[in-house]
Amino acid sequence: MAESKKKTFREIIIGWGTKILLALLILSFGLWGIGDYITPKQEEELVAKVGKSGILKAEYDNELRKQINNLQRIFGNTFSLEQAKSLGISENIVQSLIRRKLFGLEADSLGLTVSDKLISSEIQNDDRFKSPSGNFDRFTFDEKIRRMGLSESSYISSFRALLLENQLLSILQNSVKLEDHMIEPINKFRNEKRSIKFLEIPHESFPVSDKISENELLEFHKKHADRFTAPELRSFTLVELKISDFINEVDVSEKLIRESYDNRLDEFETPESREILQILISDENEIRSISEKLRTGRNFLTTAENIAGLDKSQIELGTLTKEEILIEELATNSFSSLKQGEISEPFKSPLGWHIIKIKKINPQKIKVYDAVREMLRLDLAADKAADNLYALSNKFEDELGDGATIENAAKRLNLNIQIINNLDYQGNIQLSSEEKKINPQIIETAFQTELNQDSPLTEMENDGYFILHINKITPKTLQPFETVKSLVKEQLVLAKKQEKSEKEGIRWISELRGGKSIDQLAKSLNLKVKTASDFLRSGAQLNKKIPQSLITATFGIKANEFISVNNSKSIFILKVTSVKPLIAFEKGENFSAIKGAIEESLFNDITLQYSNSLKSKFKVTVLRANL
Repeated sequence: MAESKKKTFREIIIGWGTKILLALLILSFGLWGIGDYITPKQEEELVAKVGKSGILKAEYDNELRKQINNLQRIFGNTFSLEQAKSLGISENIVQSLIRRKLFGLEADSLGLTVSDKLISSEIQNDDRFKSPSGNFDRFTFDEKIRRMGLSESSYISSFRALLLENQLLSILQNSVKLEDHMIEPINKFRNEKRSIKFLEIPHESFPVSDKISENELLEFHKKHADRFTAPELRSFTLVELKISDFINEVDVSEKLIRESYDNRLDEFETPESREILQILISDENEIRSISEKLRTGRNFLTTAENIAGLDKSQIELGTLTKEEILIEELATNSFSSLKQGEISEPFKSPLGWHIIKIKKINPQKIKVYDAVREMLRLDLAADKAADNLYALSNKFEDELGDGATIENAAKRLNLNIQIINNLDYQGNIQLSSEEKKINPQIIETAFQTELNQDSPLTEMENDGYFILHINKITPKTLQPFETVKSLVKEQLVLAKKQEKSEKEGIRWISELRGGKSIDQLAKSLNLKVKTASDFLRSGAQLNKKIPQSLITATFGIKANEFISVNNSKSIFILKVTSVKPLIAFEKGENFSAIKGAIEESLFNDITLQYSNSLKSKFKVTVLRANL
C-alpha cells in the first residue's frame, strides 16, 4: 500500500469549505441518509466477515487509535500498539464491532428501520455538534466527524446502526427487571453504617535525629532516583490560527441572518410530543378483554399493573415525539386523532398487542427570529472567518514553501508568535515564575514532535489550527546530588519519621488490644479523640472529611476492634465503636442505584449471549492477518 501524502496547510483549510458545502447539501435535501450517494462506497481491507457483510479495517483502526490515544494520556506517549494488543484491547475492539454488525443484520432480518428524519433530528440535537450558543452547527459537525476519520455517509451509517441496535436490544431490556427482594442482600451490605473513634498523629511529630551522614544521603538519592528526577521539557515556537481571532473583524448583514433563519427553521422547531402510557402483552384475546374493562372507566395504571401484570417502567413510555418512537405502529397510533386523556383501541406491532393512553400533549413550538438572531450572526461570522483564514493560510503556506521558518512566515503576515520554554508534559512551565495555560492538544503535539521539526498542522477544538516547531528537548535527568541535597535530606528525615510512626503504631495497637482504652491512649499522647458517625462504606453521610484509607479500614474489621492506618502525612489509630446493619427494607435513591447497576450488568450478559447465538445464524470469520 502506497504511503499516504501528508495534507498541506492549504489542502486542510480548503477541506473546511468543501465539507461545509457537503453538509449544506445534505441538510437541504432534508435526508442525511443520502450520504451513500455523495461518497462512493470504499473498498478496503476487512478485519472480519459477518454474514455477507464485513467490518472495514479503517473502522477497526479508528477505534484502536482512539483507545491508544486515551491510554497514552494515562501512561504517557510510550504506550504502544504492541502493548495495546498484549492487553487484549485490539481483540475487544474486534469483538465489539462484530457484535454491532450482528445486531444490525438481525435488525434488518426482523424488518426494523430507522427513518432519515429521525437520524437528522438526533444529529441536530447532539451536544457534540452544537455551537457555543447551544444550537446545531454544520461546521462543528463536519470538523468533529472528520476528526473521527469518517465521511458524512460513513458516520451516518454507523449512527443508523447504533439506533437500530438500541431498537433491537430494547426488547431484551424488559427481561432483566429484578424483583426488589433480590436486591435486598446487596442493599443491606452497601447501606450498613459504622461509627469510629480515631487518633491522628502526624509523622512530623515523631522525633528523629537530623544528624545524617553524607554516605546515607548519597545512598538515599541513588535508591530513590525517581523522586529527584526532573521531567522531560520541551521548548518550541507556536503559531495559532484561530477562527475566534477573525470573528470580530466580520460584518454580517441583516439580510443574511434572516435568510439563515429561514433556511434553518427546522432547527428552531420543537415538534409536538406526547406523554404515553402503554399496555403491551402477547395475547390478543387478553388485550381485548382489558380494552373492554377500560371502556367501563377502570383506571389505566391500575389495570395495567393488576390485570396485565406490568410494572411502572413498562407502562410509562415517557414524553416522546413521533420520530423518537421506533416502532411504526406505535408511532402512528400515538400520534393519531387521540386527544389528551383518551385511550386507543387494541393494535398489533412486531412486539405484540398494545393499548395506549395519551396522558399529556405538548404542542409544537418554534423559536422566534429575535431569540436566535445573535446565535445565527455568530455562526455566519464564523463561516466568513473561516474564509478569511483560508486566504491567510495560502499566504502562510507560500512563505513556508519559499523556505521561511514558521517564525519568519508569521512575522511577515503579522501573526502572533509565541515562544514556549521548558514545558513539561503536565503543562507546567519549569524554571520560570510565568504561569500560562497551554491547550492540552498543543502539549500532546509538542511531545510527539522531534527536535528541529515542524509539527503537522493540528486542528484545535472548534477553533482553527496550530503549528509548532521544536527548538529544544531537555531529557528527564536525575538532578545532581549537590543541587538537591537539602531535598534529599528532607525526604530521608521524613522516611525515618514514617518508619518510626509505623513501629509506634504496632506498639499502641498492642496496648489497646491488651485493655487500654483509646481515650487513655489519647491522654498519654496529649491528643484529642476524633469521631465519625453513621457513615456508609462508600463514604456517604460522613459529617466530616476523612481519608479514604480510614473508610476502607473501618469496614475491614469488626465492632470494638482496633487497627492502625498510615498515609503520606499521618498515622491513624482507629476503633470501630458501632456497626448498624440496615434492618428496614428501604427503597431510596441508593436502592434504585444498586438495582439499576445490577440490571445493567445482567443486560450486558444477556446481550453477549444473544450476540454469540447470532454467530450461528450469520457466519463470522476474523481475518487476523489484517489486525
